[in-house]
Amino acid sequence: MAYRRSRWESHDGRFRIEKKYYSFRAMPLRPEIREKRAKRQNVTKEMQVAVNRRLRAENLSRLLVDNFHTGDWYLTCTYREAPDADQVQKDFEQFKRKMRGIYKKAGVVARYVSVLENLTGAGRAHGHILLPALSAADLEKIQAAWPHGSVAVKLYSGHLADADRLARYFTKEKVAAHAGSLQTSRNLVRTKPQVVTVTRAEAFQTDFQLPQGYRKIKELSYSTYTAEGYPLTLACFERIEEKRCEKTIRSRWR
Repeated sequence: MAYRRSRWESHDGRFRIEKKYYSFRAMPLRPEIREKRAKRQNVTKEMQVAVNRRLRAENLSRLLVDNFHTGDWYLTCTYREAPDADQVQKDFEQFKRKMRGIYKKAGVVARYVSVLENLTGAGRAHGHILLPALSAADLEKIQAAWPHGSVAVKLYSGHLADADRLARYFTKEKVAAHAGSLQTSRNLVRTKPQVVTVTRAEAFQTDFQLPQGYRKIKELSYSTYTAEGYPLTLACFERIEEKRCEKTIRSRWR
């Protein structure tokens, strides 16, 4: 039999995501394995859209983990008035130009992920942008760079679970239907997963061996079936070596 196995590790080595799955290019070779798959479904356009959305969310969450950290800024720029969609996009681009100038003066690279919401439909248009944290004085300058209304600030928690929630929100259907396209700065780190095709006589198992020095993040790990009825399993891990070192140090001083 043959299947694919991918492994992604964040740029800082804190998180690892491993996945096993069959694809059209790596299907079970033995007939008896094919016969054991789940009931095949008719792959509709809606199902394919859902699969594509899940993959976009998965890729976006990895991008967030690689480039943003605990304490970074998640800004929401709102309007006092209700301009049209074209004006909103012009205003937000101007805001980002001013923002890049503030970061340049601070000597920090301006990395960002941003999206505009409610460009059509109900609700007032607004923009979200995730940025590296600077000083309190620089934050005031960035807030002043948006003269059209208020700028709410939330601190990004930096965990894989936080990246997953934010990525799913940005890509969910009712948001994407009325939002602008997701925009990212060109200087983001983009770590790619390593993918191999397993062709030797190795049975497809839904569990993964726990990597040494990691813990499994159960709430983000799952096993399911593809639309074609073949198994897909994904496991997320977080490094715990630093936490163990901290505990060891504290125990020595007790």
